[in-house]
Amino acid sequence: MRIIYYFTVFVLLLTYTSCEEDFVFVKNNFTPQIVVNAVFKPDHKWMVHVSTSRDMLDPASKIRNVGNANVVIVESVSKYRIYLKHIGEGMYSADYYPPLPDKSYELIVEVPGFKTVKAKSSAPQKANIVNVFTDLINEKVTNVKFQVKDDKSQFLIWNFITSKGSNGPIDTIYTGNPKSFIFGFYNYDNALSSYIVSGKDAVTNSGVFSGNFVEDSGSADNSSKDNNGSSNEESADNTEIKKYLRVVTASSNLYSYYKSVEKFLSAGNHNSSFSNSPQIYSNIENGLGIFAGYTEQLTEIE
Repeated sequence: MRIIYYFTVFVLLLTYTSCEEDFVFVKNNFTPQIVVNAVFKPDHKWMVHVSTSRDMLDPASKIRNVGNANVVIVESVSKYRIYLKHIGEGMYSADYYPPLPDKSYELIVEVPGFKTVKAKSSAPQKANIVNVFTDLINEKVTNVKFQVKDDKSQFLIWNFITSKGSNGPIDTIYTGNPKSFIFGFYNYDNALSSYIVSGKDAVTNSGVFSGNFVEDSGSADNSSKDNNGSSNEESADNTEIKKYLRVVTASSNLYSYYKSVEKFLSAGNHNSSFSNSPQIYSNIENGLGIFAGYTEQLTEIE
């Protein structure tokens, strides 16, 4: 019996020691990349932000704004060049020749010491919304249906929003910032997106959308804050709350970016070594970020 006892102890010790293994983490040298972020829509001035990426494994590493870049936007057909000026904190802008719908543009960013960064996108025409119907379910819930008729591919992102005052919904204020654009939808927790396929018959069949506008969903509280969460004095009074249907017709680039962020946010913990975070879509050549166009329309819901 003693032999069996010693043999059992030996096997257990061997098992525990064999499970231990040292891992040596080898950190590669970090090379920063140029990060370009810009979303644009017709009749609004160009706004492009340029920065460098940071090393996520180095607490001392920081995102740094770039103020010495040459930023040019080229209209693809006419080859007209728009030169953007640095207006501070890595932001570049031009007050002339704003983007036009259905025009394709190329962004070129040159920063000393880095490869030339390029990207292409366009701002599509607004979706052809022909009918908006509302049906009051109860005092807090309104069912909204709308129809889109188009004979071409459309990428739609839509939701219901609220507003107080005369300036319109706070989160639709144009900043050229992709983060503000994306989280403008998530403020209301009811964003929906659809891809309408090509062809008149297919569009007619799939182009009718509906959803419920719930007034107590917290959207009214969000409408009184700006993108930084600050209180808006004009909207803090007792002005009647207005309800809107917002429909964004997105470029394929912006739609892909939106869907990738959606997947990223729903993936859970991104800091764990066991997590497999989805990649955020980027159309930036020789860099990171997004350059994409969209159009937007608001319809007030009675």
